Amino acid sequence: MNVRGYKIGDAAAASGLTVKTIHYYEQIGLIPRAQRRNSGAHTGGNRVYGEADVGRLRFVYHARLLGLGLADIRELLALADGKGCPGGQPEYEQVLRRHVDGIDDRIRHLLGLRATIEVLLSPQRRPKGEACSWNTCECMGPAESPSPPAGGSTLNRCK
Repeated sequence: MNVRGYKIGDAAAASGLTVKTIHYYEQIGLIPRAQRRNSGAHTGGNRVYGEADVGRLRFVYHARLLGLGLADIRELLALADGKGCPGGQPEYEQVLRRHVDGIDDRIRHLLGLRATIEVLLSPQRRPKGEACSWNTCECMGPAESPSPPAGGSTLNRCK
């Protein structure tokens, strides 16, 4: 870093993001395009990021670590741009509560998947050494689940 600001590599290191990610976020308008050194973009000048830019990049980095999507991050950044620190705003809480609800939904889904896989791994589901074909295979689900198209090859791990 020098008196004029952070070069993109330094901004990436300071924020936890990669240079490629910063370019992408600029491209999609998540963050504003950086100022350029040496008369601007058409002269090949280097991007220059100030402390506020790096702080914004850190905010985005941490939001992504929490699993927030780009739309939610965009909403929080707009909130910060309009009203200041989003942490004290009711919209901030709404975004995070919505995210927690999504996490809870995914946890329930994953627990259901886990339970199904545990059933598939149970001793009662172990193959009996009999060969089967795609149209009779029950290795990935109960007998009442739809079967793949008839005419498949013989499988080793079947009921």
